[in-house]
Amino acid sequence: MALASSLSRDGGAPTVDGEDSEDVWRPDGKGRRGSEDDCDYDMYGKVYKFDTGSSDIVMAYVSFGGLLLSITGSYGHLTNVVLGDPVYVLLRK
Repeated sequence: MALASSLSRDGGAPTVDGEDSEDVWRPDGKGRRGSEDDCDYDMYGKVYKFDTGSSDIVMAYVSFGGLLLSITGSYGHLTNVVLGDPVYVLLRK
């Protein structure tokens, strides 16, 4: 299992035909291929809640269209997780 903020292999926002594009993947197959080719299953979601506890432990909540994920970790490891940001879960067998 891997978490990513983009399907782009270089981690940045990809460009298609000189225009900025938010997603690498397109249902018609015309987009540039990304990290989804390396996994068996991938999901797109958004961070909808971020809780800071009384100590260094924080929790980020991600919704994948009804499937919910809670990530718990130290503040230092979750500093790049921002409310409203996209999250991709990439799974392999």
